Amino acid sequence: MKLPLGKIKAKTEQLYAHPLLSGDVINSIDALHVFMEHHVFAVWDFMSLAKGLQHYVCPSTTCWVPTRWIRSGAARLINEIVLSEESDIDMDGESSISHHDLYCQAMLEVGADPTSLEDFVNCVTTDGVKYALENMNVPAPSLRFMNRTFEFIDTGEPHIIAAAFCFGREKVIPQMFQHIADRLELSEVVAPKFHYYLQRHIEVDGEHHGPAAITLVETLCEHDPVHIHEAEQAAIEALEARIRLWNEVEQAIRTELPQLRHN
Repeated sequence: MKLPLGKIKAKTEQLYAHPLLSGDVINSIDALHVFMEHHVFAVWDFMSLAKGLQHYVCPSTTCWVPTRWIRSGAARLINEIVLSEESDIDMDGESSISHHDLYCQAMLEVGADPTSLEDFVNCVTTDGVKYALENMNVPAPSLRFMNRTFEFIDTGEPHIIAAAFCFGREKVIPQMFQHIADRLELSEVVAPKFHYYLQRHIEVDGEHHGPAAITLVETLCEHDPVHIHEAEQAAIEALEARIRLWNEVEQAIRTELPQLRHN
């Protein structure tokens, strides 16, 4: 029994048509800074979504036992995704780097400031994610988006987490970054890390992770009509959360840019 994609595709097209992607909102280096300083939190919690899914599909324990997810192939799919997201090949072709760290390096390269994210992650490390979400200085749009992400994770339901991961993240990321790369006149010579990050997401997510993630969702639903319905709803809600984030980031760009130019 396949996941019905009609409503999901309609919501995805709504996301692709967002002015942040299809318009001229990100049309300057200052606009890119505002975008990245919000979006970097989504890059971080993407890793949390991936690791949360991995935890429920193939939990890390000191005593290994085979599970139905290992036998179904779901464990292999999520492990392959996490492998490259957490330890992809860096620009030198030899060392490894997470996509999160690569994004932070790209931010520094183009003049954006990752300090707020770094402070947040340090707080997560010492005090836990709940405390960090409640107490750290995080842009409001990013905070709302992360709270929604952890609501998906906290369900503890692999098919729901996978649907949010696949359709709200993996499936839409390549086209999103292709739009940005096409619009910005930021040369690869000036910003090699930025372009490498875009290249890796377009290549890896578009060619490998996206299709693998869809297979993962359908595998975790196990042909159960209730699970399929829940996965469909989670996918739609994840896309709506992304659209809401884009609405609020667009507003932040339009609000903050005049102030930056005035200063």
